[in-house]
Formats: sequence, structure tokens, C-alpha cells
Amino acid sequence: MTEFIIHDELIIRSAGRIYEPADRAPPTSHRNHCRALERTKGNTMARQRRRKHLRIDESFWIWLESPNTPMHVAALAVFESENEPAAAVVKRIMTAFRAQTDAHPRFRTVIRMRRFPRRGRRELADRIDLDLHLRHHVLPKSNGEHALAQLISRLQSNRLDAALPMWEVHVIEGPHDNQFALYLKAHHSLINGVDAVRMLGRSLATDAETITPKPLWTVSGPQPRLTTAGDDPARVTIRERARLLSIAARAVAQLCWTGRGKSPLTGPFAALSSYLNVDPGPRRKAHTISVDLSKLKTLAEGSGTTLNDIVLAACSTALRRYLLDVDALAAEPLIAGCPVSIAAPEGSSADSSIGIMFADLATNQADPVARVSTIARSTKAAKDHQTALPHSALLPYSILAMGSHTFRQITPGAVNRLPPAFNLIISNVAGPPRPLYLAGARMVELHPLSLLFKGEALNITAVSYADRMNLGFIACPTALPQSHLIPRYFVDAVDELENRSAASIPGMTRPA
Repeated sequence: MTEFIIHDELIIRSAGRIYEPADRAPPTSHRNHCRALERTKGNTMARQRRRKHLRIDESFWIWLESPNTPMHVAALAVFESENEPAAAVVKRIMTAFRAQTDAHPRFRTVIRMRRFPRRGRRELADRIDLDLHLRHHVLPKSNGEHALAQLISRLQSNRLDAALPMWEVHVIEGPHDNQFALYLKAHHSLINGVDAVRMLGRSLATDAETITPKPLWTVSGPQPRLTTAGDDPARVTIRERARLLSIAARAVAQLCWTGRGKSPLTGPFAALSSYLNVDPGPRRKAHTISVDLSKLKTLAEGSGTTLNDIVLAACSTALRRYLLDVDALAAEPLIAGCPVSIAAPEGSSADSSIGIMFADLATNQADPVARVSTIARSTKAAKDHQTALPHSALLPYSILAMGSHTFRQITPGAVNRLPPAFNLIISNVAGPPRPLYLAGARMVELHPLSLLFKGEALNITAVSYADRMNLGFIACPTALPQSHLIPRYFVDAVDELENRSAASIPGMTRPA
């Protein structure tokens, strides 16, 4: 599909076909005989076990899918060509991409949406129709950066078609003559943010001499596990599952109890409803910024904290300033939900899972150095709390810790009646450490773009790439007018911390 943007008008050409699941082949006579025996005996369990179900943590994302809360994540990569015009590079990329119709099973997976508490199901399509997944856009020559921002905001607002494998790749000419962009969007039940960054890294080359691009949908990555109706993804005994669940339940009880007191450990009931906690509408506004990674690392080393602490502190300062602008700064601090990756190391054949920790953003403190200290104590307490758990208990722990949040999301009207588990999601993903290339063009920026839950109007996601830290801000423009100020304030916050570091921050040490 090619999309030409001419001022505010769109001209689109596309064609489509219907997907037929691969596992719906005509049954053999032996299968017919077996199924007849099952019906005669009244035994439906065998047929149930043949169904390919999502895990509970994967089904969570389809349960929350709605017109106002589409559950897809995305990434925007900007490339720069030095030796030839970007239009020529894009033409070569589109030619190579359109020739690759053989997709990895993950990208041929159709998710059958089901309502809570029924888990979603996977079915493999025989093939993919690239016209429905691959699009080509041409930005106007003038004001290309603004046109790119508008395009990405519109694409981020559009829901994916659940009748198809839920992913799209958009190749975009612009925003400048020597630049082009690649926008990847996929449903969270199909690919989570950590796996998406890893797969994108595998699809790109490590040198500019590799001219032939490799489409993302041909890349082998963590393979979706096909679980059965009665199976848990971790094949353990019932006694072991009960033991892990008991450990997780005790840890969550401790988190909730301790997190409500004076301890730096922050729990899911510490957050109060804020200016950010309103139901989003269907539209999204995407903003991106890029800052010097070495500057953030220097601040972390000088303060005895971590890179993630500095990112959270800059986010806190930006949010505090924005809330002061709209006269909505509360006496209580904002609480951030910080996703963490569980398992699935590089080279693993299993999916990673997404866990959660809660961080006090200290937005009620005026001193930026004091905010860094409070955030560092909060994140260290959360890490120490989770480190004490067996690795196998982390996933049930995260599911239980998110219980109040899940209940608010799936229960009609609960968002307006119950306090939030956190005020917004802020995540930080480690990206590729070295420069990467697509068809000879160097990737200069890699921006993550995430999703909004009910009762949340802002999401912030950071990804490190080479020597830069790239951030993506997703906001509901109706709920948060002038949301473009928040990324600007983030840059100002980093500069403010850098100016204070020489005198104040070196004297601050990491809490024991």
C-alpha cells in the first residue's frame, strides 16, 4: 500500500484478501473417526487441549482492547542516508520488502479476541497479504518534521484489525531530503516492547555495506508459546504452582502493607487520582525527543544512582512543571508504574514477560536534588523487594501486584470509583548499543511509542540507542492540552540537573 500525503488530504491505494488459518486443513478420516469417538463418549477435553491459547498475562492485553484504549505498541526509527537520496533508498527498501512474503510464524499469528475471563487464542495464517501490513508514505517537502509528527499521531490513534495478524510496517519518505523513517506497530499480545526492540535490532545491519534490507517479519525472534487450555506456560506440578503463588501472594501483601507507611518501598495503593488520571479519548498525540546518553550516565555516576533513576527524575521534574502550568500540582507525589522484563534473555526461544514495580516520583518536592534522592530510595527498595523472590515467582507476583489495576480496567465504572494503582507508566528499555543500518542508511533515532490505559492520559517510554537516549511521549490531546510541553520540560530538567551536579549531586550517595 502506498499513501501520498498532499497537505491535509490522503490518497490511498490498497488491496486485500481474507486469511485462512493454517490449522483448519480438512481433517483426515482418522481424525474424523477420533472425533466421532470423542463425541460418543462425551469427552470434549481432548478438543479443548488442541486449542492454542494465550497465557494469562498475554490475554490481559486483549481484555483491555477498546475503541478508546487500543493495546498496541510501536517504534519509530529515523534513518539518514549519506551517499544517495533517501527516496532512492526507500524505493530499494520497498522493492526488497514486497518480495519477502514468507513471514515468521509470529507475524502470521491471528489473535482471536475473547472477553474476560476467557483467554485469547492463536491461529496461524497460511500466508500474509503485504498490502494489508506494509505501507509507503511520502511526506511533503516543506515542514516535514511537523508532517511526520502528525502522521505518527494518526497512526498511533488507529486500531489494528483483529481479523488479521495485528502488525503494520510503514516506510516514510522524509522528514528531510536525506532522511526516511520506519514505523512499526504491533499488538501487545503479539509482541511486547522489549521483544520488539530486540527483533528490530536483529532485522538491521551492523554496517553500511549491507545494501539488501531484511524485512522485520522474516526475523526469527522469541517464538510465541502455544499453550493449551489446561496448561500453564511454566510446566510445573500443581504443588509447585501453589508454592510459587503462595510466595507471590505473601510478597504482594508485604508490598501493599509496607508501601502505605514511611518505608521507601512504594505499593500499588500509594497513588491518588491526579490531573493525569482521566479516561483517554480515541485520539493520540505522539512526541519524541533525543538526549545525550553520556550526559545522563554522568549524572547517574556523580549522584551514586542509576541511569533509570535519572530518567525518572527528569520525568518527575517535567511533570511537576507541567502540572504547575495548569495549576494541578497535588500535595501528594505522583506514582509511576515501571514495567520490568522477566526472563527471555537474548537467544532464548521463549517470550519475555512484563512485570511491574512502583516508584515514588517525588513531584511534591521542589528541590530537584531531593527528588533524585527520593526516587533512588524508592527504586532501590522495589528492586531489593523483588530480588528476594525466586525467579519463577516474579510473574505471578506481578500479576497479583497489578490486580487492583486489572480490576479497574475490566470492571465497568471502576476507573471512576477506585483510586489508581499508579498515575502513569514510565518505562526504560535498553536498546542496541552500537549503530545500526538499513539498506546502507544509518539509524540516527529510535523512539518507543506505547499505549494508554483507562484512567491514564500519558505514557512515557525511553530506549537507549548507541550514544543517545530516545523518548516517546503518548498523550490524549483532549485530556492533556499542550502535552508537547512535557518533552521540552524533560530536556530542561536534564540541563537543570547538570547545572546542579557540580555542587550538590556529588555529595549525595546511593542509599544503603
